[in-house]
Amino acid sequence: MARKLVAALMLTFVYFGSFLSVRAFSPQPGTVDDPIISVSYFVQGIAPLQNRLNALEAQATAATALSTTIQQLQARIAELESKVAQLERQSIAPPVVPTPTPTPPIVVHGFITGAAVVNVRQGAGTNFAVLTTVTNNTRVEILERGRDWHRVRLADGRIGFIHATLVRIP
Repeated sequence: MARKLVAALMLTFVYFGSFLSVRAFSPQPGTVDDPIISVSYFVQGIAPLQNRLNALEAQATAATALSTTIQQLQARIAELESKVAQLERQSIAPPVVPTPTPTPPIVVHGFITGAAVVNVRQGAGTNFAVLTTVTNNTRVEILERGRDWHRVRLADGRIGFIHATLVRIP
């Protein structure tokens, strides 16, 4: 019986000892050493690096696109420069435009009517001095038509003003 008791005690000791040793060497749940938690700590630790790597990949893609655009623009610039050089080599004389013949100004003549003698004044108004007088049916050249006064040139070349109601313009 003592043998059985010793065997039972040894078996109990081995059983509880192995159980306690397994518990003794396993990490506490929720600590950094816990294998389940350590994966999440690893993911948290590597997340900023992954974000930075993703940003660098995006920048590399943008840089590649910009490089392609720069190459296309440089090719277009070279093409345009060659066209400019080609146009500079060509001697294009400007077309000769014939000078138009000047058309003589249209001369409008009027005749004095409405009074036997009409005053030709220095300005448009009765407050201006009288240059001369002209008789009825005298022909004058109309230089400017006004609402009330016309600017006229007489046969002797003098220029003055006559009231519009006294001049008939055909």
